[in-house]
Amino acid sequence: MKLTLFINAEHKEGDDLTRRFAEHTEQVRVARDVGFDGVAVGMHLSYGSSAWFPPLELLTSLAPVAGGMSLATSMLILPLFHPLHVAQQAAYLDIISGGRLILGVAPGWTEDEFRVMDLNYKTRISRYVESLTLIQRLFTDEEVDFKGKHFSAKGLKLSMKPVQRPRPAMWYGGSVANAVARAAELADPSLGDSWVASSHLVADVITKQAGVFQDRLDELGKSRPQEFPLLRNIVVAEDRETALRDAGPFLEASYRIFGQWGLFTGPVGGDKEQLDIEELIEGRVIIGSPEECVEQLVALKEGTNLTRLVARVQWLGMDQDIVLRTIKLLGERVAPEVR
Repeated sequence: MKLTLFINAEHKEGDDLTRRFAEHTEQVRVARDVGFDGVAVGMHLSYGSSAWFPPLELLTSLAPVAGGMSLATSMLILPLFHPLHVAQQAAYLDIISGGRLILGVAPGWTEDEFRVMDLNYKTRISRYVESLTLIQRLFTDEEVDFKGKHFSAKGLKLSMKPVQRPRPAMWYGGSVANAVARAAELADPSLGDSWVASSHLVADVITKQAGVFQDRLDELGKSRPQEFPLLRNIVVAEDRETALRDAGPFLEASYRIFGQWGLFTGPVGGDKEQLDIEELIEGRVIIGSPEECVEQLVALKEGTNLTRLVARVQWLGMDQDIVLRTIKLLGERVAPEVR
């Protein structure tokens, strides 16, 4: 099982962002030293109650510290951008990192972000597929002619190609069965493509969705991906009580914002806008002592055939010492046992 550190790019409005960036740099350095194989960054737009470091720019800044670790977006909300802009930024990151980019993309689920960008939320899926098609063609083709509902190109050439040929591997997001099946349809496993389950979903749902993804690949006559990553919330401490005491308030703070955005009544499919801490953790957070976390991860690995854990270990406002503790225990005491 490979181990990727998910950088929590979400911070409180008014926070000391210079200090927070320095903490992310330290997190990557510590993760690298204890055996992590990759770094991943998610995204939302920076407005309202929280500030988000932009994903491709943040990975570009962290690339020198990451050494030989892979650098992944997980996920870039693709319909919010023009595909040429994404292709150019992604190619640049692949170049400066020596070919270590994994471009993870998703159609997005927060309607308000599309409103802020003056985009039609209801057409995000077709915009997502068109954008993805155009980016991949810009990576691989000498010149691109394209005509869609949202984007068009005539003889368009991306002069700055990625190092990886024909293109970097891509990860696809999706939180409901139709979206998971779409990920299988978009993926080219021979190029390293795969689907990444949302950290917001409980383990039982993810296990079922992993089956949907693999079954759809079989129906399409595609090979199973060599790499199957899963994004999971994880807190490791001396014992479960300590882990819950230290991380609970920060988990609640992050998910309170997500709940206001409609996470639990939307992608998660529940009937409550907000969850209490026990409901939030149940099946959604791997938490406890190293031994308890090993047990939970082994069960998840058996149910999904995961090969890479993308570990989210920080939430809104969390202290650096709590974050570093989980990183060290994951690398030194949890991952070796799961492997």
